[in-house]
Amino acid sequence: MIFNVIQLFLLAISAISDIRKKEISIWLVISMAGISLIDGVLSLVLHKKTVTELVISLIPGVLLVVLSVLSRQSIGYGDGLITMAIGVAFGISKLFAGLAIALFASGVMSIFLIVIRKAKRNDTFPFIPFILAGMVVSMFA
Repeated sequence: MIFNVIQLFLLAISAISDIRKKEISIWLVISMAGISLIDGVLSLVLHKKTVTELVISLIPGVLLVVLSVLSRQSIGYGDGLITMAIGVAFGISKLFAGLAIALFASGVMSIFLIVIRKAKRNDTFPFIPFILAGMVVSMFA
């Protein structure tokens, strides 16, 4: 649980950076990955998770990085890297729930901004704040 709280704190810092600069510090991503690595090793040693579970929890992040490449960064690399970095600490079920909430919320926000003419269809906006919101809900719901 402590690892998840630390991850949420770092995710909040990343969300602020994503909103302000539309970029994410690689040091935050590395810190998150390091925390997930420590959590993963402890989970293996304490027999709480299997190697398969840890590897599976990386898949959503890998898929987002691939989508980033295929979409010419409509989805930023940082979104995928952060998803990969937090995957092990949160686990696949919480990660999927958090990402589903994030995708739904960002879709609703996009439609709202287009309807009130504050954005166009091709505009981009930060996704990490939505990941943060989704992960908070999946953690405490």
